[in-house]
Amino acid sequence: MLLLDKVSKDFGGPRHAVSRLQIECRDGEFLVLLGQSGAGKSTTLRLIAGIESPTAGEILFDGQRVTHLPPEQRDVAMAFESYALYPHLTVREHLEFPLRAPGRKLPASVIAERVQRVADLLEIGALLARRPTQLSGGQRQRVSLGRALVRQARFTLLDEPVAHLDARLRHDLRGELKRHQQASGATSIYATPDFSEAAAVADRIAVLVDGGLRQIDTPANIYDRPADVDVALLAGDLRMNLFDADTLVSLTTISAGARQVGMRPSEIRVLGRALPSALAGKVYVAEPMGYDQIVRVETGDQIVTARMPLDQERFEIGQPVWLAPDWRRQHLFDAQGRRLDPASN
Repeated sequence: MLLLDKVSKDFGGPRHAVSRLQIECRDGEFLVLLGQSGAGKSTTLRLIAGIESPTAGEILFDGQRVTHLPPEQRDVAMAFESYALYPHLTVREHLEFPLRAPGRKLPASVIAERVQRVADLLEIGALLARRPTQLSGGQRQRVSLGRALVRQARFTLLDEPVAHLDARLRHDLRGELKRHQQASGATSIYATPDFSEAAAVADRIAVLVDGGLRQIDTPANIYDRPADVDVALLAGDLRMNLFDADTLVSLTTISAGARQVGMRPSEIRVLGRALPSALAGKVYVAEPMGYDQIVRVETGDQIVTARMPLDQERFEIGQPVWLAPDWRRQHLFDAQGRRLDPASN
């Protein structure tokens, strides 16, 4: 088990890179750190690995303080977004490197089996004789990831490990990573700005905003019950639409105290005819996406995004339309952006 106990890191700027983080990662858990660039995800991983030292707070592994232990004494494997590959080593030598560290004394047959298994997992088996200069950016990232997965470390830390891969491989690989993690029982912490990616692999998601923890919960609860507006905007492959509550009072009942109303794109229908409790607008752009279509509608001074089945109706730029949200699915936020429970108002 990993515990970050009120951990902060200050690099001397106007604010802390991370501030009083209180995060527990359970034994065998796949925990994802979700946040935009600058939220503190990479800094958190580097603090766990011992590459950075906290300004305040404690880091504990299985109840033992490791706050000031050097990286080599923590038994942590990490894949860096920046690859961090040695130019003179082949791909095979990179994968073998963690297994040949002093004190490991693994038989050659075990090393070869682990290297081949990880190479097959990451689809780099044909690249084992190449050096980093002979690889694409996506191939280098897979080698960096493989170097972290090949050893059986206490914790596996993955910093945006599929960010530079093409869409197909990214989708396939995150599923393979989840299977690998479950089969190995490895306690893993994975950083990404992509909610869809986070939800695909996570047991729980810790949402970071400006270096602070806003919410830690299952992917379903992060999506369905975001703690505040910032979390709501991060949760989902399309951003939640936010409306000023005062502009909706004639269309639906708004709970007392609500200042903003959030509606996810999948909870809004776009109609070619007027309907009570609907918002008038015109199509800004319509984007076919396989079985779905993303329709962005200009209404008042904002653009509202809706996701609909492609076979319902086709829309053209500039076409007059009406937006019909499912008001039963509204998310309410107060003046400070905190979630309100409609049932309690």
